[in-house]
Amino acid sequence: MASVDFPCSFDLPIFNAMYFLANKNNANVLFHTLRERITQLQPVFDIPSLELICSESKENTPMLFIDVTENPAQLTSLIELQSNSYIVVIDSHHKHAQLCIQMASDVHIKDYLDRDCLQDQLALCLNKYAEWQEQRRISNKNNLIIKEKGAHIYIETNAIKMLEGFGSYTRIHTTDKVYIVSKTIKKILELLPNQFIRTHRSFAVHQKQARSLMGNLLLLQNGEFVKVSKSGRQVVLNHFNKAS
Repeated sequence: MASVDFPCSFDLPIFNAMYFLANKNNANVLFHTLRERITQLQPVFDIPSLELICSESKENTPMLFIDVTENPAQLTSLIELQSNSYIVVIDSHHKHAQLCIQMASDVHIKDYLDRDCLQDQLALCLNKYAEWQEQRRISNKNNLIIKEKGAHIYIETNAIKMLEGFGSYTRIHTTDKVYIVSKTIKKILELLPNQFIRTHRSFAVHQKQARSLMGNLLLLQNGEFVKVSKSGRQVVLNHFNKAS
């Protein structure tokens, strides 16, 4: 099949997770053509490798191009992929359009491109991906995403009362449950909006939970107390001064 020509090159430095599902035994002309236009594009050869990539991508959901023109079975294999990813299907003359529609939700298909018209569609596709990433980034600031028993759980920021760190783990106290995650309290705070008061190296509380300061203890709205260090005391006082 002839290579596809594009009018310009795309350089997307903020996206470091863009892949093409390739076949080790077949040098894919389309991959090399795309690679000339999308400098970050990398080949990935199997689902386990893609799983690993997804699990290691902290902020950017990987964008995966998959050409199903001659091998629609590749699409079926993506059902095994447990992690979310941004799938872009490339096909010729909508040959497998019905299959893609049927499987869209199962394999996270976000876009569908006609291989023979990529020149007109690729820029729009990448812009849609950029907008989707930005919307996801904003959404993630309102929801902390954690893993529990292999499932992704979304915790609303406003539902978090307190963070309690112990070593490389953190207890996340919400209004109805306590979650334990294998991240330090510092790492958790980096994922949250600037609405939390670091009262102590081992504690942080949502600013709406702070009621009053009593010595080296902070009284919360539910009547619980949280430790306050010397440096944390000033942080708490600054919060109350701003609120008054």
